Amino acid sequence: MKTEARRIPRTLGILAWLVTVHALADTDTRAADESATADAQLVEQMAVDKCDQVAQPDKFPERVQSGVLEMSCRTFRWFDGLFGDSHDFREEDVGGKMSIGLSWNEFEGVGGRVRYRVKADLPNFSSRWKAFLGRVDEDAYVSDTERVEESDFRRGISDNEESEWLLGLGYRDHSEAGDGWDYSVGIRLRTPPRPYAKARYQKHVALHDDLEFTWRQTLFWRDGVGYGTTTYLNTAHEIESGDLSRYELVATYSEETLGTRWYADHTWYHQLGHRKGVSFTTFVRGETDHAVSVHEYGFELTFRRQVARDWLFLNIGPTLTWPRELPQQERDASWGFSAQIEFEFGSALN
Repeated sequence: MKTEARRIPRTLGILAWLVTVHALADTDTRAADESATADAQLVEQMAVDKCDQVAQPDKFPERVQSGVLEMSCRTFRWFDGLFGDSHDFREEDVGGKMSIGLSWNEFEGVGGRVRYRVKADLPNFSSRWKAFLGRVDEDAYVSDTERVEESDFRRGISDNEESEWLLGLGYRDHSEAGDGWDYSVGIRLRTPPRPYAKARYQKHVALHDDLEFTWRQTLFWRDGVGYGTTTYLNTAHEIESGDLSRYELVATYSEETLGTRWYADHTWYHQLGHRKGVSFTTFVRGETDHAVSVHEYGFELTFRRQVARDWLFLNIGPTLTWPRELPQQERDASWGFSAQIEFEFGSALN
């Protein structure tokens, strides 16, 4: 009995040791499994492309908007990666707009164009730096002669209607009021590539509670064109709730021009209701030291309204102009009509 009594504690000790070993092994297994699961989740999170986080919608307008946003997001991620580590972009950090338009007038016939522009902060730079990608009028963008309101009808300082893909990098040194300098460099994405650079100073002055004056001076250079400078003046007067009167004056001189190209207009905006309105513009443009000093003048009536979506807009309306390009041409009236679909995406929706 004494021998068996001595064996019982020994047996219990062996069993306790076996249970302890098994428990420790089970704990290690669970820890290993949890670690493996955590690693797998981390890998999965790293594999998620933040440019793809927005689910693909079922409806066609949303699919187009989502596709343009994803393409923009991926492009900026690639561009930012050229200057350092590769960072994921959230789609909501990228924003812009795209427009598709068709126009006709008696002087030039039928024409169509696609406009696209988007900007985003770059993680490898400070918040003052932004990247730009766009399909725009190259001459108007580089010389900073774009109008406040874009139109499918060609109305501006430039005679060139060609759209080009541009990729650029810009730096802003502005005060809270929006005054200060902008610097940007970029390149045309076509063979042969054509670099550009520009520096712009902007000043806003509140002349009254409902009257604001803006002055902008731009120095620019473009390969193959040379140097130039543009002066831009803008006065906006809020007449009453829903109405706005705006005057614009633009003058640019460069190594490409014979003299000074200039453009002036007055636009009256009237709000018709929620997210819809009408504008009426009177304009004239020309160039000093040119055989035809006044290239064109006329009127444009534009109706703008939201259609189907909060971010989708339709611009449509007639034009009446008197163009003349050559001395031997008669200055006859030219009726026209233009229509444009425009949509916003990403951070531009905010």
